[in-house]
Amino acid sequence: MGQYKICVYAICKNEERFVDRWMDAVSEADLVVVSDTGSADHTIEKLRERGAAVYEEHISPWRFDAARNLAMGHVPEDIDICVSNDLDEVFEPGWRQKLESAWDHSYTRARYWFVWSHNPDGTVQKRYPMEKIHRRHGFRWVRPVHETLEYSGADEDKTVWVNGLVLHHYPDLSKSRSKYLPLLELSIEENPQDDRAIFWLGREYVYHKNYEKAIETLQKHLTLPSAKWDEERSASMRFIA
Repeated sequence: MGQYKICVYAICKNEERFVDRWMDAVSEADLVVVSDTGSADHTIEKLRERGAAVYEEHISPWRFDAARNLAMGHVPEDIDICVSNDLDEVFEPGWRQKLESAWDHSYTRARYWFVWSHNPDGTVQKRYPMEKIHRRHGFRWVRPVHETLEYSGADEDKTVWVNGLVLHHYPDLSKSRSKYLPLLELSIEENPQDDRAIFWLGREYVYHKNYEKAIETLQKHLTLPSAKWDEERSASMRFIA
């Protein structure tokens, strides 16, 4: 289709109502790969009808990085660019052309706008840079939840900003957050100095109204030398207040 081979890959569970919208958005890719982690509805059938390669996975104990690494493992070795996104996320049309125009083989990953939330009239409420587009080799997902990509390739980890590439988030608010808290606690067990995970854990305690643990955790976040991102530091202070 283009100058690079591009594969979109994702994980999902019980998301049949998003399938058509998502497949319409990712249809610009050469290949779409999905790891389904236990759907009980018609997600798998609908994805396959729309042309996605679907793999049925069982992950126990559950963690998001393990699921995403399984999905990435199904991406063919000769793919040039991997695009990770979820079924409740939608690219604006023309994303492939914008990505290919910016990319060359010296880059390891791409950064672009991710619209996290929208106003009632559909305009952007909150957005931030995202970088879930990456080279096929040298990457793995880390952290049990709020997972991120870690690079271990031999050459420089080099990011390109893709002008005009926008991914919109339309979350399923009916889905439970019950897995998040224990997985965030596991993240801190695995890496007690991970400032971002500590911030996320403190914020999650606030959501659960466990304010004593929230204050203790967020105060720890503010003392870490690696916690330098002003927006997260400000958020910790607001939550503590």
